[in-house]
Amino acid sequence: MRRRHRVLTLLALAATVVGLSACGDGSSTVTSRSEPDDVDGDGGGDSSAGDGIEHPTGADEAVLEIREEGGLAGPQQVAGPATLVVTGDGRLLQPGPVIEIYPGPLLPNLQQRMVSEDGIQHLLALADEHGLLADETYANPDNVMDAPDTVVTVDAGGHSYEHRAYALGFEGDGAETENRARLQDFVTAATDFAASDDPSLGDEQPYESETYLIRATPDQPDRTADGLEPSIVEWPADVPVRLADAAECAEVPAAGVAGVLADANQLTRFLDAGVSYALSVQPRVAGRSCRD
Repeated sequence: MRRRHRVLTLLALAATVVGLSACGDGSSTVTSRSEPDDVDGDGGGDSSAGDGIEHPTGADEAVLEIREEGGLAGPQQVAGPATLVVTGDGRLLQPGPVIEIYPGPLLPNLQQRMVSEDGIQHLLALADEHGLLADETYANPDNVMDAPDTVVTVDAGGHSYEHRAYALGFEGDGAETENRARLQDFVTAATDFAASDDPSLGDEQPYESETYLIRATPDQPDRTADGLEPSIVEWPADVPVRLADAAECAEVPAAGVAGVLADANQLTRFLDAGVSYALSVQPRVAGRSCRD
């Protein structure tokens, strides 16, 4: 099966954190703000790519996002982690290698590369070629249980398109519908490009966010796991967010907690006002916030 091993790896990573994503069910559809009228770049828009496809150019705007949501792990993450994010100001974000230890680091290993306008145009051309700059409805396979949704969002030509397909790649070669096969081929092509030595891509380096998205869950009475006793760390008193107020999602400035979180692992518990909490933490990326 194509991509099954990659999806299962992402599910295993998701199962180690606590957060917000939900399992997909029912029909998988794509939505857009309006019908495309200028994906060829003949009219106004946000980019200065000349004859290229127009796209947002802001540092906090996502041109392309690919992510997995839901599946066997259930509601696990706080707005991530995404498989691939391309920002308007020319950065490409993707997960780095995962350390195979338990407990692993609390913070995900998110990496970034600079991507030139040529690289962004290449990805948008791939999206156009695979039919992602148009409305699509994706049929769900009825013989697959506990699989994730693959969600691809493209912002181009002044319009934003969300393509959502359940259990993409789990059907086996030749079993997909035509549009599901195109979506899967795009995901493969885009992620292969992101990991390539293409001259439009810069060197990889750790991504450092100015804000973390957190979710705090009161700790259970039995904190041990596989015989390991978690460490207890005081939540910094000068952080403007109290953990009692982060039951769903809260945005925390990285400056006040980066050191504490960098030293934490998946068993670390944080003590705030006498209550111990387990945390789910994700660096905030373009196009994502607690409102999403």
